[in-house]
Order: sequence, then C-alpha cells, then structure tokens
Amino acid sequence: MNFSTTEKMNALSFEKDSKNQKLLQTLRGTHVSKAGYEFEFESNKWRISGGVSVGLGNLLFVDSDCRLGFRAALSRYAEEYSADHTRNMADIFSFYIKHTQETRLSIKGITLFKEKLGDDLEWRLGSIKAFWLSWVDWGFPGVDKGVGEFLEELVLSGIEKGKAVKKRCPYTGPLTELEQSALLEWSGNAFLEGDLDLHVYTYFIALLLTGRRGVQIRSLRACDLSFSETEGGNNYEIKVPRAKQYGEGFRGSYRLLSITEDLYLLLRNQIDESIDRIEKYFDAKASELLRSQLPIFPAWGRLRERSSIHEVETLLAGNTPDYLHVTRGVTEGYLQDFTRKSQAVSERTGDYIHLSSRRLRYTKGTNLARKGIRGAALAVALDHSDKQHIGVYTENTPENAGIIDEIMAGTLAPLAQAFAGTLIDSERDALRANDPHSRVKNDHSNNVGSCGTHSFCASGYRACYTCIKFQPWRDAPHHEVLEAVLKEREQQKQAGISDNVIKATDRLLLAVKQVIQLCEEAKAQEGVANV
Repeated sequence: MNFSTTEKMNALSFEKDSKNQKLLQTLRGTHVSKAGYEFEFESNKWRISGGVSVGLGNLLFVDSDCRLGFRAALSRYAEEYSADHTRNMADIFSFYIKHTQETRLSIKGITLFKEKLGDDLEWRLGSIKAFWLSWVDWGFPGVDKGVGEFLEELVLSGIEKGKAVKKRCPYTGPLTELEQSALLEWSGNAFLEGDLDLHVYTYFIALLLTGRRGVQIRSLRACDLSFSETEGGNNYEIKVPRAKQYGEGFRGSYRLLSITEDLYLLLRNQIDESIDRIEKYFDAKASELLRSQLPIFPAWGRLRERSSIHEVETLLAGNTPDYLHVTRGVTEGYLQDFTRKSQAVSERTGDYIHLSSRRLRYTKGTNLARKGIRGAALAVALDHSDKQHIGVYTENTPENAGIIDEIMAGTLAPLAQAFAGTLIDSERDALRANDPHSRVKNDHSNNVGSCGTHSFCASGYRACYTCIKFQPWRDAPHHEVLEAVLKEREQQKQAGISDNVIKATDRLLLAVKQVIQLCEEAKAQEGVANV
C-alpha cells in the first residue's frame, strides 16, 4: 500500500486499537469505487472518482470500533453509489461527530444532532439516515444498541423543493413505481446479458415481489413451491416459512402466498440449477427426498464439507436443519453484488437507487396500500401476526409527487435513464445493418431504429425504448411515439381509467423523451463540428 508516513502511523494505530480484527482482515486492501477508481481501505484519503476524494483523517480520535464500522460502511457506499453521495455521507458524519462530541453512533448523539441542525438543516439527517440504517443492517461495529429502531421511528420534516409537497424519503422510504421499473428493467437486462447470476437475480426478485424478510427467503425449500391448473388459469404459490414467531423452531409454520409466473419460473430454475450442481459435485443422482427438501438458496461452502449426497440428506432432516441454508452474510453479498453493478437511477435524486431488503419490504407494503389494502388484510399480506406494527410500512406513503408533465421536464428525464439501448446515427451503423427485418416501425409505419438481437420478441415497438438491444436512429421520428403515448394517456384519463393503469407508461415516456434529447444533442454536436 502506497501510504505516506503519517498514513502508515494512523493505519498501525487503527489496527492496534481495533477489536474487530477479523472484519479488518476481510476489508483490508484495495477496493474499487462505483466509478472504477481503486482506493486503499486503511488510507485516510480515498479517490473515488476523477473529481471526488474523501478525507477520513479527521475521524481518527473517535471510538476505534466506530472508526472501523464507519469505514466499512462508507467503503460499501463508495462501491455501490455515486462519488458525490459517498462524500456527502462522510461530510455529514464528520459534522455529526464535531457537533455532538460523541465517539460512536448513538441515540443520544442522533438526538443532539437533530436539535443542532434545526428545521432548516434537518435534511442532512434525512440524507444520512439511509447510510446509518445500512450500517446497522450490515452489522458493522460502532453503533449503540437500539439505534436502528430509533432511526425507524424518527420523524423528519424533509426537504421542500419547489412547492411545499411532502415527499417520502428517497433513500430510506418505499421505492416509487418508476424506481421499481428502473430496477426491474436494469436487472432483467443484466441477467439476460449474463452480468447478474441467477441466484442474485432470483433473490432480488423474490424480496421485491413477496415483501418477505430476508430470513424467510433464505429458509425456502424446493417443496415450498407449487403449481396447479384450474379452469380460470394457472395458480403459482409458495409456502413461506414464518419468522419472529415465539416458541417456533426453524420452518415451524407457514403462510401460503400467491406469486407471479415470472417469480415461479425463476425459483424453479434456481432449484433445478442447484440440484444439477449438487449431482455433479457428488457424482450421484439426487433422491426425491433431496429434490424436495433442498434449500432454494443453499450454503455451498457447507455443502462442500459433506462427503456424500446421502450425508446432505441426513443433515437436512437432522437437529440443525438450517445449516445448509444460505446465511445472512452471503445474501447480503448477493445484494451488494446487485447494487455494485446496478445502473438503475432514481428520478427523485438523479443518483443510483439505494437498495436494501428493508426498502424492498417497505415498497411491497406501499404497493398494497395503494391498492386499498389496509388493517388486518395488510398485516397478513406482510406476514405480521397482528396489525399493530404495519404503520411503519405505510404511514409515509403519498403518491408520486406531480403528474407526468412534471416528470417529463427536460431537467429530470435524463436523470431517470429509462432508455437502456444505444443511439446510432443511421441504419448503416446498426448491428444488423444488412437485415431489413431488424427495422423497428412505429404506429405510422415509420422506421425509428434497429433491433440488435435475433431473438423473437412479441412485445411491440414500444418495449424497444426500454430494451438494452434497441438502437434508435438519430433522425427518426421519435416525437411520433411520444405524441401517441401522451394521446393514449389523455384518452385513458378522460375515460376514468385507474391511475395505476395510466402510470404503467410512465417509464416508457421517460425513455422516449430521453431518446429525443439524445438525438437533439447529437445533432447539435454535429452542427458545431461542421462549423
């Protein structure tokens, strides 16, 4: 490590004082920021983008556990989120230490910090709340007991932007419908391109669509998944083991949950892949018992400790039935891998979407509340035994602020990055330039771009605008697509169609608008070059 003399002394002190040597050994060395810049964990200056560096030397005198925990959490932020947002977290935490004289993250310190900020600067506490909650969720040291629960209960006035409209927290609160779409579209494309492994993609989708806790998803076994045919169509269900039930052991009780066909197929493929992997590893055929009792997300390190496939079966039925299920730490790694790679951007912050299993659960509760599900029904849907605690998932859930005209404002559309493809000058630059079947036509039979894949697609040209394989042409009439979608939405409003149906095209509008803006920028650059 290329440390200065001062940094080497600080690093040695940091190592000597730390009570968490195992964690330090894990984190020590080189990390890579979201922008692709390498930084040394123990250095007191991290360059995490071309124009952003984070200084950590001013925190050397806080509690050694807190110093380690803060660095651990901040390094993950640097890996998963933008450089500016990461530096902002470091600056606000330094402000917290300076003005509270606390040496750890504590309830007392947060309370003093809130009082010190006042209403005008309370937004600083709001923006760092997500960072602190992540610090707690990741299990890093330096945080007093009860801080997580205190932060959950903390009510903040928030930031007023433009009109005095209360908005839910864009870092800790439920995801908006556009943010959900952004994550689903990016992850779907990343999985198809091989950038996301099946188990990472499946775990994320399971959390988002079921709203269950991570421990419940980790406890699933192959036998929990079911499919049936009825006169009204196909039913896809899963028995989800309950959590936090007093007096019950591992997988002691269940609740049956209807799921989508997409989630069913992902879980089914995950099961099949795991069975195939086990059979190849032990060079033996899995019995029907193992096929039914196999964890959907196995602990592969522990499986490799077994000497035979029969030993695996015995362990699953023994006194430690949870031993071969993936651990919390490993699934945290799934989400970390997901977030490091994610290019999904929030239309509210213009930054990469902050992701945690906690937020995904809030989002499910909010989605259900939007549909009018309340009280005991909502408690059951979120797997609560009663309704006394469901307010935390729904109490701050106003609809997306503003109408689509506001979302479509020129300064906001690029931030959402709904368009996933590649703009090209003309058909001659397309991947399938010599294939007339690759042309994408709009409702007026005018060509708007090229399809970059030979795969069959029955989604229609509109879906192209959010597809990673789409290559829109610079001079194509994309405005015709925008006008058609806006006209359709207006007709739907006049007909009294549900807002949820109308909002289904929000992200399409953002994508089309972004393509139009990219075309205008490309034309302007060409004009400058020709001068």
